[in-house]
Amino acid sequence: MFKPARRLIGAGVLAALTAAVVLLARLLPDFWFSFYTDFSRKAMGILGTVWGWCPFPVWEILLALLVLSVPVGLIIAIKKRQVLGWLAALLEALVLLVFLFVGLWGLNHFAPTIGEQTGLEVGEYTTDQLKAAAAYYADQASYYSTEVERDEKGDVIVPEFSALSDGAAAAYGRLAEYNDRFDLSISRVKPLLVSKAFAYMGTTGIFVCYTGEAGVSTETYPLSQPYTICHELGHSLAVARENECNYLAFLACRASEDKLFRYSGYYNAFIFCYNALYAESPSAALSLWDRCSEEIIHDSNVHVEHNKQYEGKVQKAAQAVNDAYLKTFDEPGVKSYGLVVDYLIAEYLNAQQ
Repeated sequence: MFKPARRLIGAGVLAALTAAVVLLARLLPDFWFSFYTDFSRKAMGILGTVWGWCPFPVWEILLALLVLSVPVGLIIAIKKRQVLGWLAALLEALVLLVFLFVGLWGLNHFAPTIGEQTGLEVGEYTTDQLKAAAAYYADQASYYSTEVERDEKGDVIVPEFSALSDGAAAAYGRLAEYNDRFDLSISRVKPLLVSKAFAYMGTTGIFVCYTGEAGVSTETYPLSQPYTICHELGHSLAVARENECNYLAFLACRASEDKLFRYSGYYNAFIFCYNALYAESPSAALSLWDRCSEEIIHDSNVHVEHNKQYEGKVQKAAQAVNDAYLKTFDEPGVKSYGLVVDYLIAEYLNAQQ
């Protein structure tokens, strides 16, 4: 049998196995995730430990080498007149990467929700409940906005990235005291080497399961960096859904002893709720600014201007790709990042009882 044919058969077998495990995860979630989530967390812990010595994400270097190997391999294949074999090998490698992604971490998209795992009841809420929650988070953010250090321009002073990474690990450590579901095997988040490129793609952070590494763009708005770092660490806990990692990020920031982390958490919670409320009732949302501190208003204005510099066609294209990826795993596209509001309202109502 010709080698290209063997590779095509191998790719077909891997594709069939991938489809099979995804189907099992959808049909038998309780049985499947009685062991899969724990396996995934341990696997990410091992991989994160193996590559933890490196100060930058190893996967970025591996990706660059992989991208460079494609044209080089094609040139060699053309010279040797083995283009068909090269194409078959490339297809097999891509299918293998998908299989490993699904097997190591991707199936967590179909796991029981964080609400189900922690006992938090999340349901449908009224506009009045949303407004009350938004007001609560505005008040909390306003308080902490006056407690953090600022420079002469009034901007929040944020420490070096390594200190933020350590702070996020400490925050999850405190959170794990209440629920060992949040006990981190990985405690380090790395700054992305090509942070500016990710900023233009509208990506503040990324978790790569192949190496168990969480990375955050240093171009992310400084006040949001603590929250974003905690979000990416949430993925290392085998939590795949974006709204749930946003919720975990809030919980971790709130649990932190660092006032900057608390402000970052409450600030982002307020912004999420504000945006949701604005979609329902613009007048009700706008009225919330009357209760916000001058510091929050300043920070939100700076935040908007910061993000504007990266907007454009590249970001739209990248967001379209991310949207397609999320929908592949039954998430409602990039809108899933904003669905954390349901969790934030539930958390607020639970605290009022």
